Amino acid sequence: MTTRLLRIGLAVSALAVGAILALSTGLSSSAQAPGGISMARPAAVPRDALGHPDISGYWELRYDSRNVPPASLTQDAASKEAEQRQHDLLAIRFCALVGMPEVMEDGATLDIRQGPSVIGMLAKTPSSVRYIYTDGRSHPAKDEIDPVTNGNSIGQWEGDALMVDTIGFSDRGITAIPGGGFRTPDSHLVERFHLLNGGALLSATSTWDDAQVFKTPHTYEFRYYKVPEISYPLQYGCSANDQDRANFIMSAMSGTKPE
Repeated sequence: MTTRLLRIGLAVSALAVGAILALSTGLSSSAQAPGGISMARPAAVPRDALGHPDISGYWELRYDSRNVPPASLTQDAASKEAEQRQHDLLAIRFCALVGMPEVMEDGATLDIRQGPSVIGMLAKTPSSVRYIYTDGRSHPAKDEIDPVTNGNSIGQWEGDALMVDTIGFSDRGITAIPGGGFRTPDSHLVERFHLLNGGALLSATSTWDDAQVFKTPHTYEFRYYKVPEISYPLQYGCSANDQDRANFIMSAMSGTKPE
């Protein structure tokens, strides 16, 4: 009996030693929280040839992706919101290039491609490619900028964050800004892009500054989820000659039911 108990005890001890060795091996590739609780280390973010975080990929907004407080509008801007709504509906109705910030929040997958000196962003809505130049250039002089719906964007890396400065907007396209207000040719946009969760999420914090529209600069954050692929990396078709489509869109402003 004593011999049997001894054998059982030795077997249990061997199992315990094996478990401890396995645990110690696991801890070598994981972090350890206070109290000795093992926690997996976060995955490393992807990086480009220059060592910067690589934000290339397909990104989408989901139901929990928006942190948008209400904007503090000037009295003049608040009185013009209905007019701007009409402006934006006409842009949609006639298939105008939507521009910023609609390019970043249209709800469809956003295609981002990062190169050594420029980053391109393509939305599915009718729009031109948004280019962010990271080659160290400055904005052109104000009287030399050709205003466009996406504006003129330059970026620089500050650690692992991409800081983007945009001016030179036109008054065409969809001008509405999340949280209230609208962009004008005098608007100034500063964005901070930062990868989270080992590159699974892309945080984009936007701050709009325009004395005509906002009492104080307006800031909000989007968090995009990375998806492995999309079926059609092309823009949606748009027909300005489709009268039924036109009636459907513009009836919202007139208060009539679409025919």
